[in-house]
Amino acid sequence: MANELSDLGKRVARGIAEVRKTTGSELVAESQPVPLAGRIASPVIQHRRRRAEDTHRFVLILPFGEGEVRVELDTKDYAALTREMVRFWNEQGEAASKPPAPLKEDEA
Repeated sequence: MANELSDLGKRVARGIAEVRKTTGSELVAESQPVPLAGRIASPVIQHRRRRAEDTHRFVLILPFGEGEVRVELDTKDYAALTREMVRFWNEQGEAASKPPAPLKEDEA
C-alpha cells in the first residue's frame, strides 16, 4: 500500500513538473486563428520562451475530442515540420488549397 502511494506521488510530481514547464514560459508570438476540425478558429502555433532555461519552443495546439492536445517542439523540430509543410504544398499545388470533395454515393 505504501509503495502504491509512493508511485502515485512520483507520477503527480512528474505531472506538476510538466505543467510548470509550459506555464513557466512566456508567450512570444502566436499564429493567426485557424478553424480546424469544424471548430471555432483559434491560434494553432505558439512561440514560447522558457525563462528558467532561456530556450525557445514552439507549441502546436491540435483539436482532439472535446479538448486539445499541445505538442511542444524545439526549434530544430519546428524547422523540419515547416520544411515538410512547404514541400507538401509545392508538390500538391492548387489541389492542396481546395476543400475535400464529398464522396459520391452509388445510385440504385
